[in-house]
Amino acid sequence: MHPSVFRCVQCDHRVFPARFLCPMCHGDEFLAEGCASGVVTELTRSAASGEEPGVYMLATVASDAGPVLIARVLDEAVQRGDKVALVLRDGGIYADLVRG
Repeated sequence: MHPSVFRCVQCDHRVFPARFLCPMCHGDEFLAEGCASGVVTELTRSAASGEEPGVYMLATVASDAGPVLIARVLDEAVQRGDKVALVLRDGGIYADLVRG
């Protein structure tokens, strides 16, 4: 399953996350659209503590649908400029390198 971006019914502007009002036209009706992929624009390495201590990476992804999303990186070989697939898993958005 892919994350959703939200398209304003009035002006077609897409946002993420969902909003009460469109920042472009102030419309208040949105339709959810699947967002399957995008391109990594930035990477951040972060440390986790607690139940699952360790290091993980976050990617800023310019989605093919338009809005920018933050996703946890599944493959540490991912670099800026790489095309990634976006998936929902365990309540979060994950990015995996598109191969081929």
